[in-house]
Amino acid sequence: MASLCQNCGGPLIYDPIKERLFCKMCGTHFDVRDVDVKDRTEYEEQYMDCNIYVCDHCGGEIIVNDTEVSTYCIYCGNPAVVFSRVAKQRRPEFILPFSVSQEQAVKILQMRIKAGFFVPYKIKHFKPESVRGIYIPYWIVNAEHYNASFLSGKVTNDNDNTETMYFERTGKATFKNLLLDASKALNDYTSEKLEPFDLTALQPFNEHYLAGFYSDMNDLTEQEIINAANRRSDDMFRQAVVSEVHAINVRLIDSYPYTEINDDRVYVMLPCWFITMQYNGEPLTVLINGDTGKAVGTFPFDKKRFLSLTILTAAVLSVALSYALYHVIGYLIYFMNSDLASDILQFLVYAFAGISAAVAGVINRLKRFRSTLQLTKSSQTLHYVRRRQG
Repeated sequence: MASLCQNCGGPLIYDPIKERLFCKMCGTHFDVRDVDVKDRTEYEEQYMDCNIYVCDHCGGEIIVNDTEVSTYCIYCGNPAVVFSRVAKQRRPEFILPFSVSQEQAVKILQMRIKAGFFVPYKIKHFKPESVRGIYIPYWIVNAEHYNASFLSGKVTNDNDNTETMYFERTGKATFKNLLLDASKALNDYTSEKLEPFDLTALQPFNEHYLAGFYSDMNDLTEQEIINAANRRSDDMFRQAVVSEVHAINVRLIDSYPYTEINDDRVYVMLPCWFITMQYNGEPLTVLINGDTGKAVGTFPFDKKRFLSLTILTAAVLSVALSYALYHVIGYLIYFMNSDLASDILQFLVYAFAGISAAVAGVINRLKRFRSTLQLTKSSQTLHYVRRRQG
């Protein structure tokens, strides 16, 4: 559907700040509902035409709607973009328009980078290689989930000894408005971290909201939608079960999930900004929720600064602990047979356990950091930005 200015015929783009269509040529603003939409047949209500253009320079494809053609290739920046073919795509039922502008998205990222103490200097003064607003396709489903889970955990018995116990949990859970990323190209873990979206602000789908943005389309089969619902439901069920077991070091041994999707599922488009930059020859792509401004992604850290601070902290702690142990040992020798000596020893045991837990927590956070960093560097995410837009 063409988004053209009624005054000058220039292309319109959607302005997230004003929530109106804007003509760059004459500066006129329009309410989305005031821009004419031609009468559609029943078939056209379900599907829409998407024009596919190909870059002569790099071979990249762009999917756009009618006259909303970029004069440059979004992959290589070359202006040699020519029409290839028309494709039919299923029309979404609802869309959540962008409420975060491009300038706001870049500012959110800049503030996050400045707040990072270990972020390298080069990244702190970054210039985005590309900033693209993309509507990501989602299915909103209601589901009934059934599961039987088997777990193990450590418990303390009556003799104050720790032993391994085994638990079984079965149950049913009802999930409402479960979001399923409908694009195979985007990593599911990445899209889930973008949540939540304000689904109460969904609007009936109108092509004019796409003006000035790219969009992807659903490419999941029926079975893949069911599998995605089963995986997400199983993840949430597992988290609830693990938190309910009264033990430590709880581990899920096995589970048998089964999910039924209700017939009232809805196909929607949700907004996201993809900001790509280069660091040491590697692309880093950070996602900004186009509705809430939530940022997804992390950055490499300055290893020299991190190592220096770690050594300094370790040196200070070593001196402090040495001083404390010197006096504690003196007290233990002086009060060798007293209750105070027993209390001091017990305190040392608890302190050691606390320090061990803190170290384990730091290690786990570093593992999560590395996992998120891999997503930020992910060639799959970069490929999505370059290849799955329309």
